[in-house]
Amino acid sequence: MTGTTYEPATTVDERTWRSLTPGPVERDPRGYARRRRLLERGLAVAVPVVLIAVWQMLASRDVLENNYFPAPSVIVSAWGDIIANGVYPEAVGASLRRIAIGYVTGSLSALLLGLAIGSWPLLRAALEPTISALYTIPKLSILPLLLLVFGLGETTKVLLVALTCFFVVLISTIDAVHGVSHRYLDVGRSCKASFAATLWHITLPAALPQMLTGLRLASGLAVIVIVGAEFVAADAGLGFLVWNSWNLGVPEHMYVGIVSISLIGVLANLLLRGVERLLTPWNR
Repeated sequence: MTGTTYEPATTVDERTWRSLTPGPVERDPRGYARRRRLLERGLAVAVPVVLIAVWQMLASRDVLENNYFPAPSVIVSAWGDIIANGVYPEAVGASLRRIAIGYVTGSLSALLLGLAIGSWPLLRAALEPTISALYTIPKLSILPLLLLVFGLGETTKVLLVALTCFFVVLISTIDAVHGVSHRYLDVGRSCKASFAATLWHITLPAALPQMLTGLRLASGLAVIVIVGAEFVAADAGLGFLVWNSWNLGVPEHMYVGIVSISLIGVLANLLLRGVERLLTPWNR
């Protein structure tokens, strides 16, 4: 199971005893955990490295069509070119700015509203069906409406990200608050805690892990949505870089945009996991 070995059973005084030999987990639990983490991180790095190496090998041998799958070395060279001419920093800065403003605005408002709705059962019963109905609407489908109302400016793209994050975080927060055990709340009532004290000291710590999960999910959706918006309603950004590269027939620039989008999603997820470990040390 965990490295423990079993020795044959022996009979002593008509009772059966089974002796256990400690395995590596029992002898050195911290060292085993450290080695396990190193192995997992090594595998996480090794898999993409191997895939890129295979891609490079196949492209160099003309197994892959270079017009569709340029070699990673070509992509890296093109990456350096668009960094040098300023196109790439402008695209990354535009996308990150839209994601950050929309994510913070939508998520923060959803957290506050979700705490209120989850704390009052009648309010939850009244609003939950409407929230569920609005959540199921694909947010990219309302992009034409936002363009009609707000035009092609930054407001449209930021608002689209904010709406996407809002409903994901809102539903997650409502469910997290509603799912707090009544035993915890009874303890607060027995201590005559106020509503604010109960919310801060009992409800919020108990609901925080699930709320942070909603925030992580929203970060990924924010990246996806902004790329879709930049395809059709932007003149700068990573989505525009991908779309414009396809129009111009420069696939290596298109792959630079795709990889950059992926890296932003990974970094956002790692950042939020770090925040989760910091805020919920009891939930590791």
